[in-house]
Amino acid sequence: MKRGKKVLIFLLTFSVLLPFVSAAEARASSDDLSLVANEDGLFDSIPNVYDVETTYKNLGEYGTLNHAEDLFIDDQDQLYIADTGNNRILKLSKDGKVLAEFKEGYDLAFKGPKGVYVHPDGTIWVADTGNYRIVRLNPDGSDKEVYYKPESSLLEESFTFAPEKIYVSQTGYIYVLKGSNLMLMDAKNEFRGYLGAATVPFSFQRFLIRTFGSRSQKERTVKQEPSSYTNFMIASDGMAYGILANEQTGQIRKLNSVGTNTYPELPYGYSITLDDTNFSVVMFSDINVMDNGIITLADQNTGLLYQYDQDGDLLAMFGGNGGVKGTYTTPNSIVSDSLGRLYVLDYTTNTVTVLQPTRFIELIHQAVALYDVGRYEESKEYWQQVLAIDSNYALAHSGYAKVLYKEGMYKESTEEYILGSDKEGYSQSFAEYRHSLFRQYFGWIVLAIVVVCAAVWIAFVKVRKWSDDMAHKLEMGGWLK
Repeated sequence: MKRGKKVLIFLLTFSVLLPFVSAAEARASSDDLSLVANEDGLFDSIPNVYDVETTYKNLGEYGTLNHAEDLFIDDQDQLYIADTGNNRILKLSKDGKVLAEFKEGYDLAFKGPKGVYVHPDGTIWVADTGNYRIVRLNPDGSDKEVYYKPESSLLEESFTFAPEKIYVSQTGYIYVLKGSNLMLMDAKNEFRGYLGAATVPFSFQRFLIRTFGSRSQKERTVKQEPSSYTNFMIASDGMAYGILANEQTGQIRKLNSVGTNTYPELPYGYSITLDDTNFSVVMFSDINVMDNGIITLADQNTGLLYQYDQDGDLLAMFGGNGGVKGTYTTPNSIVSDSLGRLYVLDYTTNTVTVLQPTRFIELIHQAVALYDVGRYEESKEYWQQVLAIDSNYALAHSGYAKVLYKEGMYKESTEEYILGSDKEGYSQSFAEYRHSLFRQYFGWIVLAIVVVCAAVWIAFVKVRKWSDDMAHKLEMGGWLK
């Protein structure tokens, strides 16, 4: 685990030097740039987790993208692109060929559409941002339905309905990202409230000003708003996953039907110091959740992609800023297909990169997914295969340790937790190991205690009898007066 003290080398080389070296040299050096954080907060290199399969840039007669904002993959693994700058929605086949182009709905040309969603029934939902509406099209592009600003007393008169991203749940509710708000509508175009607003921390200073301050002091006190959402999606498990901006912890939100976050509120992503004056703060631009529960995040500031499991454990980080294959300038949307491939949209370079998972990350995904559904014995086999590829991959040791713990092999579990540098898991496993030892040898321990107590009692009786005899002899011999 000590081979990972390469943070400065990685960050400086990957974020600063890559743009200035030749493409061939950069590509040769980036094959092993998949990383994972260790217990010291530093990074360890791991086997490559994704390979670049292809890149979509020139779309033939349809030209190129123009600051596209959103991607979506339907049930047939067909790719939809909200080509914002070109005021259109594109539909691509599995091999990247344009199958259809949608440029209008209800006799009005799209204007800067920022979001697209395709329902399992084939209907296409467009967040027609510039026209302040949502348009629903039939699969052939004909009109189906249109939604404007909901009529509700809960919305202010000044409220501007400019949807940026859209999803429709299995129950038919429409989830809309508008500015910093994640709002909920129903099929009748009625407003149903906001979802999952972050809690505003209590400020004693603000409390005092609002309670005892003068009118001018109160007016000068800026209203503290909750952190805003930058993106979201509805996953196959029916949960809404969102990303909060301007947060140090809990940036990933997994919201249930009442808007309560059920995902671990931990710090996610890594802010990067490039030099004494430049500091790159984490700014997640999009989130994708695969059917197996694996979460992938895109950081638009560093170009890094992060993968986490449902427990908030970092599986890998890869990508980064650069102008060569496998790196990005401003990744702003990410989706996955049924084969586990990732599609990364780069806002600045107007490209879509298709990433093919390697055997290494596939094994990790399978191990995590099997463990989450309680198939521990099967997951153990995959963790063993992961360790056969990289024996230093800490999460595999921790995953293997979890399985051993479930099987009651606490001693072996503690050993694996040590290799995985998992202090919390080690403490839990060691406690069970100690209890199991006590239970195993309880009879012998009790017997030993009884024997020791009996021996002490016998010795005490003998010593007391000897002392009484000595006292009697001394008295009979006239030694005591």
